[in-house]
Amino acid sequence: MGCAGFSRAARGMNGPLAMAVCEFPERLHPVSRLVLDYFLRDVISTAEFLRFFSLPNSDYISLTACLVTMLNGAAPVAG
Repeated sequence: MGCAGFSRAARGMNGPLAMAVCEFPERLHPVSRLVLDYFLRDVISTAEFLRFFSLPNSDYISLTACLVTMLNGAAPVAG
């Protein structure tokens, strides 16, 4: 499964930046951590990431948006 809108190279270059810029909770839910890992490794699509990452904790919705924005190569939007 590929990720619409993201290349593997773009994820690799923007991944560390996204991890530094996006506000992560002190402890990320294990299911969300797994979903993020699959997304970064191009196992699941962007749509699947958007759907599943915040399911265990709705507080992750803004983190989801930040990660997708950063991994798409754009600057995050304050919100």
